[in-house]
Amino acid sequence: MKLAINRRVMLGFAAAGICMPGCSSMEDPWKGVGGSPKVLVTFPPLYSMVKQVGGDGVAVLCLCTTTGPHHYSYNARDAILLRNADLFFSVGLGLDDHFVDKMLAADSGKTVRHAALGKLLVPQNLCLASPEEEHDHSGHDHDHHHHGEHDPHVWLGTRQCKAMAVDIARYLGEQDPANRDRYHANAKAFGERMDALKKQGRDQLAAKKENRLISFHPSLAYLADTFALQIADTIQINPGAEPDGKRLAKLIAKCVEEKIRVLAVEPQYPTTTASKLILEELKRKGIDAKMVEIDPLETAEPSELAAGWFEKKMQENLKALVETLP
Repeated sequence: MKLAINRRVMLGFAAAGICMPGCSSMEDPWKGVGGSPKVLVTFPPLYSMVKQVGGDGVAVLCLCTTTGPHHYSYNARDAILLRNADLFFSVGLGLDDHFVDKMLAADSGKTVRHAALGKLLVPQNLCLASPEEEHDHSGHDHDHHHHGEHDPHVWLGTRQCKAMAVDIARYLGEQDPANRDRYHANAKAFGERMDALKKQGRDQLAAKKENRLISFHPSLAYLADTFALQIADTIQINPGAEPDGKRLAKLIAKCVEEKIRVLAVEPQYPTTTASKLILEELKRKGIDAKMVEIDPLETAEPSELAAGWFEKKMQENLKALVETLP
């Protein structure tokens, strides 16, 4: 009789490095995905970057799509994806380590080559994590959200993306020497487009009277650096943790005293209670504050994933800022 193993038990086996019942008979998720090398990535921005650098000849699959890296839990299918991949790219820096470390520990074959691209960035390309986030003592259970010393949202910075593309090209070239020059040429072209995006954003935002905003959670430091903006404060110190009344009062007072008129919200949480309360209170005080929707690009519909997805989304974020900042 075939044993029915529930998902929790299977994950427990995987975390312990034990071969999970049913894994050997599960169809290979790479089946029908053409190309080589086979590259597994943790979330959408890395998918898009690898496709840009590798081109159509490289096979790429993404773990996180509609569930972001903060809340992702890997499963038996992911173990097979990893086992049959040639390369595995993550960000590191506390973003996706909570499931990547478990996946690597459970990979008994140890054949995949892994690179945490955020950790490969030189220190001068990294922003420090906000003090509140790094040292949050609120008592909430947010183990997955303690990023540590450096802010992990590096894909929102054009300078950081440019450097990560170079590393992606290097790893692809070592895996596939015959196409090394093409990978490096593609990385160079991607980097040039990142430079152009930075210049475009700074040029378009230079005439704005205000360059400060309140962010939804601590994810926009690299984007702000790219476009010469300032993040004055953050609504949610940790993703999913709504601020208490004291913090709300502090944020409202800051907006009033420092004449901050824009709150950045995310498309996943466009009408978050805290953002609405702040906006309503400011309007009661006669302040014409607005919300701007900025996508941190941590999730995507699987059907949207493509080489050009990342740059398209960054352009949409820039357009929203240009249209909303006073």
